[in-house]
Amino acid sequence: MTDPNEHSEPTPIASYATVGEAEVAQAKLRAYGIEAFLDDQIEGGIVPIEGEPGVIVEVRAADATDAVAILEADAPTA
Repeated sequence: MTDPNEHSEPTPIASYATVGEAEVAQAKLRAYGIEAFLDDQIEGGIVPIEGEPGVIVEVRAADATDAVAILEADAPTA
């Protein structure tokens, strides 16, 4: 899915309340061949407070559409 020669800026595709949730999403994307990175925006604690974005999952721009579709495929409905 990815071009190993492409070095685009990471594109945020999802945000999670905890590192554990973000790591599950990261592992799922890697299973599909998409390299994902975590950007932990939680400052000074384990759970984000209001206004903090949480833990952001980022992928290469070329993989963003596929990555979102993969994560949404099994997303629980409210």
